[in-house]
Amino acid sequence: MLNTIFSTLNGKDANERKLDILTNNLANALTPGFKAIEPAFSSSLLDDTGEPDRVQTEYVNIPDTYIRFSDAPLVQTGNRTDLGLEGNAFFAVSTPGGTMYTRNGQFTLDSANRLVTNEGNPILGQNGDITIPMGGKDISVEKDGSLYVDKVLIDRLRIVDFANRQDLKNAGANLFVNGNDKNVEVPAQNFAVHQGFYESSNVDVMTSMVQMIGVLRAYESYTRVDQSANEAMGKLLDLSKF
Repeated sequence: MLNTIFSTLNGKDANERKLDILTNNLANALTPGFKAIEPAFSSSLLDDTGEPDRVQTEYVNIPDTYIRFSDAPLVQTGNRTDLGLEGNAFFAVSTPGGTMYTRNGQFTLDSANRLVTNEGNPILGQNGDITIPMGGKDISVEKDGSLYVDKVLIDRLRIVDFANRQDLKNAGANLFVNGNDKNVEVPAQNFAVHQGFYESSNVDVMTSMVQMIGVLRAYESYTRVDQSANEAMGKLLDLSKF
């Protein structure tokens, strides 16, 4: 009986956690450069004594999550400062908290003519912040990240990758922070920059909706089992009084 109660509570908790993850993904289905978060499942046995007559109950939980860094479709805007990344690569961004990374290429120019994110954080090139010369009219970015203004090379975007992308953690505002000092950034390979585009979210809305329906149904089932187990436990307690 206790195993049943623990099992249902565990199932409800795991489904609540998965529902939170799916809800967050769906809320960001239209967020440029957003990368879907996936649950990392694990399982354990409540009774692992090894005795043959013991009933061992397996419990599934979600102790952690991981980011799915797959490419998303590019959206054409025609804006010369919008840059879409294709391949395993990230733009390097200068923030008050240090260098961070993003796939959201919706950039603009600030009052100092620096190329910045929508939050005002400078985009980094090989020589630091990228500044467009005053009066420059024709901004052109090649697929390798080389940036020209009026056909004059200004800088090359600092586009990087990591041996283990799972060390990158969400830092808000579509930024990722490297959580492992040993996992240093390296120049990205086999990527392409597309000017006049930005990368959309890689959330699969239909798949997420189907998963959400399954989670809600599973939660309802666990709730019914939990109610039945509580009723049975109550009857046993009543019988024990006699």
